[in-house]
Amino acid sequence: MKRLPALLLLAALSAAAAPPAPPPQVVTIPFMEREAPHRRYADELLALALRLSSDRYGPYQLVQQREETVIRRQLLELEKGSLSVAVAMPTQEWLDGALPVRVPLMRGLASFRFFLGYRDRQPLYEAVRTVADLKALTIGQGPGWSSARILEDNGFQVVYGGVHATLIPMLHSGRFQLLMRSVYEVEPELRAHQASHPGLMLVDNFAVFTYMPMYYFVSRTQPRLAERLAYGLKKAYANGQHDLLFKHYFGDSLKLLKTRRLRFLRVPNSNIQQSFFEHDRPYLLEAVVELEKAGRR
Repeated sequence: MKRLPALLLLAALSAAAAPPAPPPQVVTIPFMEREAPHRRYADELLALALRLSSDRYGPYQLVQQREETVIRRQLLELEKGSLSVAVAMPTQEWLDGALPVRVPLMRGLASFRFFLGYRDRQPLYEAVRTVADLKALTIGQGPGWSSARILEDNGFQVVYGGVHATLIPMLHSGRFQLLMRSVYEVEPELRAHQASHPGLMLVDNFAVFTYMPMYYFVSRTQPRLAERLAYGLKKAYANGQHDLLFKHYFGDSLKLLKTRRLRFLRVPNSNIQQSFFEHDRPYLLEAVVELEKAGRR
C-alpha cells in the first residue's frame, strides 16, 4: 500500500478530528401578501445583516411563513417563538413583547407622513396651514397601526377602516377626508389606485413629521439573534452597503421630501420617549435630524 505523504496524512487526521459544522440558525420571517417597497427592503436588509454576521455567528437559514399574518398577529407569534423576526415601529406593547434591535432600518424615513385625498376636496386641503387646521379634518387609519395611536393621542379625528384594501374605497366614499401614508407608500399607492378611483390625489401642500423609527423585533426566545442582527446592521452601515440598498429602494421618496409647496407639521410621537431619537441619531437622515431639532426649540 502506497504511503500518504506526511502533510496529507496530518491534514486527513485533522479533518477527521474536527468537530462537525454547526447547524444553520433558522430565522423565520412573516409573509406579506401586499407588495410594499419597505417590506422588500427590510427582507433584503435582513439577509444582508445575516450574511455580514456569519463571520461571528455562523451559517443561517431564512424561512418565510406560508400565510400572511397581520401586524398584531406577528407580535403574538414572536411571543410564542413561532416567528423569529418582524418589522415594526416601537410601541410599549412591542417593546414589552419582543426584543428590539436598536439600529433603525429606514434612517428615520418613516417619520414623514403624507396624505392621499380627492380633488373635489382640495379647498379643504389648501386651507391647512397649522396642526390645528389639520385636526379639523378626518384621517383614515388601519387597525393596529402605530401612527393611529399618535394621531389619537394628539387630538386628531381618526376613522378606522379594515384591512388595507378597504381604505382607498372608504376615502373615495367620503368616510374620511384624508388617508395618511408614509412617504415611501403614498406614490406607489396613488399609481396603483388612480385608474380605478379617478380624482385620487397626493396632497402636496402639507405633510406630518413625527419621529418614527422602524426596527427589527426578535422573539425573546432568540436573544443571540438580536445580537447578531445588531452586529450585522452596524457592519452594513459602516461599509456602505446599507446606503446602497436604501437609495435603491427610496431614492424617489427622498425627492418627494423636496416638493416645492410642502409644509411639514410636527406632531410628537406619543409611542416613544425622546431618548429614542438621541440613541438613533448617528444613523438618521439629515432632514430628520434638522426637523426634530427644530421642533424642540
